[in-house]
Amino acid sequence: MIDFNRAMEKAGIPYSEYGLTAIDAYYGYSMESPVKFFAAQGSMVDLAKVFEAIEYPSLPYADVSVGSKTIGFEARILCAESSDSAQAGATGWGSFRRDPRGGRFYDPAGIYESLRNKSFTPRHSSNEGSLFETAALLSRFPSPGGEETFPPLPLPERPSALWQKDLLSIILQGPGSSRSLELLRESGFIQAHWPRIAELLQVDHAKDCHPEGGGWSHTLEALGHRKSCSLTLSLAILLHDVGKPHAEAAEGRKFDKHAEIGAQIAAQFLRSLSFEESIVSDVQFMIRWHMLPAALPKIPPGKVEELVLDRRFPALMELFRCDEFSTFKGPDTYYAACAAYKGIIRNAKNPYRDINGRKSSQSLSSTRS
Repeated sequence: MIDFNRAMEKAGIPYSEYGLTAIDAYYGYSMESPVKFFAAQGSMVDLAKVFEAIEYPSLPYADVSVGSKTIGFEARILCAESSDSAQAGATGWGSFRRDPRGGRFYDPAGIYESLRNKSFTPRHSSNEGSLFETAALLSRFPSPGGEETFPPLPLPERPSALWQKDLLSIILQGPGSSRSLELLRESGFIQAHWPRIAELLQVDHAKDCHPEGGGWSHTLEALGHRKSCSLTLSLAILLHDVGKPHAEAAEGRKFDKHAEIGAQIAAQFLRSLSFEESIVSDVQFMIRWHMLPAALPKIPPGKVEELVLDRRFPALMELFRCDEFSTFKGPDTYYAACAAYKGIIRNAKNPYRDINGRKSSQSLSSTRS
């Protein structure tokens, strides 16, 4: 794994964080963003000499891409031969810069006042990048007065898989993810490019169980209950009910097997956006088993030992918490699941008990001796 900052400094290529990466630094956000934006005062050839595994993604906001397997995160780099052309490569909010070495900020477009107020005014633009910019910024802070009204924003005709992956990753890393997703729905982007997610709009929930509304409203509400903006958790919350539009009623269950169906749909969707297979696998696991915690107090621990001891189960429990709390049913089911989970973990660590809490053979033999 290569240290990005050290490699750039060693190569003598001046660079700065730009756009949303600089804005996140301005606010002191500690979250580990999966995508970071840089402006380099050098050419693509210069960067190719620094990083062996680089790509040329033809993105409007990046000339070069360096992957997470090389540096531990996804870097999108805007290249330029001089500082003047680097500044010209982005306008408005995208022109905001930060020197990662000294921590100094540069504000050529004059957005400091909006940053201090934690608000921004979306601007009408015929540029396809305006939808990306507005959705990204809205995930960080609301528009003035909390009014979620926007000028017409043009839809990209053929957004690349990487463009879509970056957009989704960025908005899910902000506390206002639901605002951004609602913007993408109102603009028609989700219906045009993410139809599997748009299908949640068709899901009708029983009001006694889901007073927050149908599948789409429930999903946005669940995202609002996150305690962290982990990308894997956020993707799992966003996609946890995508199987419901394809599930049928059976044995008193309105959406029978929606978890199994949803896990497969989510995996297909994430792979279509070129998400790493490790993320796909973890999200698929969480969606497949997101109904399990509710039944945990009633299931013999021995039957679910492998699942409960899986490294992803704590994240699954967090998905379950967000899912439960968004229904306004109260916390009792979640707390009961937590108690059962803690009991299983406690027994698993106890050499004198089996997973069901009974005295183990080791304990019995020591007693007889």
